Amino acid sequence: MKSTVHSKRAVLDLVGASCTSCAITIEHVGRRLPGVSDIFVDRGTSTIQVEYDGSTEVLDRICEVVDRIGYAATVRATDSTDSADSRGAGGS
Repeated sequence: MKSTVHSKRAVLDLVGASCTSCAITIEHVGRRLPGVSDIFVDRGTSTIQVEYDGSTEVLDRICEVVDRIGYAATVRATDSTDSADSRGAGGS
């Protein structure tokens, strides 16, 4: 079920996590963080895509967790989206 609450999306650059196990670990831990609605690691582009509640503290926490696991993440971009717009819409 999707919430009708507006959320924000962010893209984080990821360094050092190139295997499937790395991606699964980051996604598993990230989904447990308060404020994270969805998280996806794209190994092909070395990015983490996050849907979250809009709090910058959430992004800071993700970066800290990724660092503790042994990789590096930095916020590349954030933008607000409506939940109806967040999946399946064509475009960029």
